[in-house]
Amino acid sequence: MKVYQKITVCLFMVSVFMIREIVAAESSQPPNVLFILVDDLGWKDLGSYGHPLHETPNIDQLAAGGMRFTNAYAACPICAPSRAAIMTGKFPSNTGFVDNFISQLDGETLQRAPESQFMKLEEVTLAEAFKAEGYQTGFVGKWHLSQEMEARQPNDQGFDVNVAGSFWGRPLKGFFSPYQMPNLEDGPNGEYLPDRLTLEAIQIMDDFSEKDNPWLLYMSYYTVHAPFHSKPEKTKKYAEKGAKNPRYGGMVESLDENVGRLFTWLEEKGLRENTVVVFTSDNGGHLPATNIDPLRSYKGALYEGGIRVPCIIEWPGVIESGSVSDMPIHGVDFFATLLAMAGLPQQPENHQDSVNFLPLLKGEDPNLQRGPMIWHYPVGVPHIAHSHPGSVIRDGDWKYIRFYADGREELYNLKDDIGETMNLVATMPEKAAEMKAQLDGTLKVHEAIIPIAVPGKPPQRTR
Repeated sequence: MKVYQKITVCLFMVSVFMIREIVAAESSQPPNVLFILVDDLGWKDLGSYGHPLHETPNIDQLAAGGMRFTNAYAACPICAPSRAAIMTGKFPSNTGFVDNFISQLDGETLQRAPESQFMKLEEVTLAEAFKAEGYQTGFVGKWHLSQEMEARQPNDQGFDVNVAGSFWGRPLKGFFSPYQMPNLEDGPNGEYLPDRLTLEAIQIMDDFSEKDNPWLLYMSYYTVHAPFHSKPEKTKKYAEKGAKNPRYGGMVESLDENVGRLFTWLEEKGLRENTVVVFTSDNGGHLPATNIDPLRSYKGALYEGGIRVPCIIEWPGVIESGSVSDMPIHGVDFFATLLAMAGLPQQPENHQDSVNFLPLLKGEDPNLQRGPMIWHYPVGVPHIAHSHPGSVIRDGDWKYIRFYADGREELYNLKDDIGETMNLVATMPEKAAEMKAQLDGTLKVHEAIIPIAVPGKPPQRTR
């Protein structure tokens, strides 16, 4: 009996050892990456960022399980250049793709050379970098990096699968089926677009999980961009709550529910522990939809309300749960950081402006300094009155802005003045000159297009 017991104990110990080895082997596999990009979500539109009305329990739980950034930035105050920066790891001034629109600010104030309205095919994208290392790559939702249906779609830039990605910047026929959208079949009448795109994403992940290779899924929701189409019951709910824009509140809640569906699938498949999840927005919140106080201005502006965005990153077992970082990060930084998280080689010749902040995520260098960040936006959006052409540099707590239409300069210390209420150019001219030189030097290296002010028309004589 004692011999039998000893054999049983030995077998049990061997089994435990084997299980541990299997778990260790599985955990050493490259992680999957789920990158969730939301359109026009403001810095304070989530419960975890302090919104008093929006119900976002799933995204808030993501923040509780990962790292939440308070100083995360989109690369541009409007969508397409910001998205190109994520894909390329380059500032918009570096790629030359700075604008959704070709305009001259009323046609008189600025003289500009025309710039491209698409991401160049020769750019090496995040998807191409991952695909070259054996990752399966899928894209769902808003692309907006091409003109018409030319060969600049996700499939042309490294994605194995593309659902609903095209030149469209918003659902031109609305958020309820029939969508009449390129690369997406219409669903039943009344089907809600975020629900449908999530279903498509789950199908792609299902297909990917049947193979041994890890995967990158770029989940690019069209929501919460205008038009503000919400499910009626949610619109009613947020009207009763007293929301600024009840339809927008309903859209945010539906977004959260769909993000929760993605997480549920990961958990049911046993993949949550080995999946990096990134959640962020492509620019600041839209004026008709949200309130971003104490930040100044909204989408389309180079002030904080136009470029500062929510960002949450989760990697179970690696990133400390519930951690918060005040380190400034930029949309270009995801390229180098995700390569590092996947154990893939860096490509500095491609992601030239991207900074790897994995040491910060892992807690190895909590005092990591990202270095200067650039925004170059030489255009006034025709339909956004508060959008003014300019360029920005942020270095540490300091932010310098130069506006091209009238040449004015502004300097702020964001640590002391997050609302950008005190322009310090007059009281700190040397600091302003230092940052202006930094900005000009970078733009010169990038060969960025700089608008030229056109002399004003002489006043007409009074008869």
